Amino acid sequence: MAKVKKYNLAGVSANVELGKQGSYITGSANAIGFYANGGTLQKLEIANAVVATQAITKAQLDDVAADLMQHITVDFDYDHGTTTIGTVSAGARIFSVTVDVPAAWTGASNQTSFVEVGDANNGSRFIRSSDCDVTKVGQYHSQYQYEYQTGGALQLSVTPGAASSGSGTVSVLVSADAVSVTDYGTITDAQGINSDLGNIA
Repeated sequence: MAKVKKYNLAGVSANVELGKQGSYITGSANAIGFYANGGTLQKLEIANAVVATQAITKAQLDDVAADLMQHITVDFDYDHGTTTIGTVSAGARIFSVTVDVPAAWTGASNQTSFVEVGDANNGSRFIRSSDCDVTKVGQYHSQYQYEYQTGGALQLSVTPGAASSGSGTVSVLVSADAVSVTDYGTITDAQGINSDLGNIA
């Protein structure tokens, strides 16, 4: 005859065994664990959520996260040098890059003191040395979009030149997945079609 334990209203003990020498559930103030017979922590499996009050699976979360926009912001000083400010995965698209110069750099010459933003393959893909005038206060914005076929590292390069002090902030807007953009083609023989357009290729 099976022996049945009597539990009071305060609840069962912290460990509850499911069947004779079977899996068991443990509880603490911080977590609830599901363990196999051998003491191995098990993953809790659930079905895909279909209503707002149900928990979602990892697959559903990954699907949603793939379409999220991410905002990378990094502060830098005049002598920051070259550094990796983030990494992007295959299919990610850079939407915009902004460099903010809150105050003119001391002693800077725009020919020798500059900021560039790009990646390991092209260090000035988004912001070139001539795009950002560190001798003046301003926000310098690039809307050049680039979709990465393979993953890569985003880079910030700061060349102090004649500057003795100064700072700035770079902000990058990136999507975590590919975005479809309609290709309307190019003008291949503009001069022959309309001479007013000039020689546009």
